[in-house]
Amino acid sequence: MAATLAEIEARVAALEAERADYKAVLAAVNALSGQTRERLDQVDAKIDGAEARLGARIDDTNARVRSIEENVAEVKDLLIRALDRGQ
Repeated sequence: MAATLAEIEARVAALEAERADYKAVLAAVNALSGQTRERLDQVDAKIDGAEARLGARIDDTNARVRSIEENVAEVKDLLIRALDRGQ
């Protein structure tokens, strides 16, 4: 069964079309991959910013708590001295 020239040309054309389709799909996948990478970079940047803001708030809260604890300790000392004088 010898294939005719027309059949061979048709097969070659079909293979070339498949290859073109494959290249188009590959290009689309690469484009989506790039977009996904960019979006993930943006999300990472937002998370980093949120972590920095949260860290600053935690530091501020810790400083306020330490200040309150110091004030409570001072009030406690004053109360103890006042009670000791009263006896």
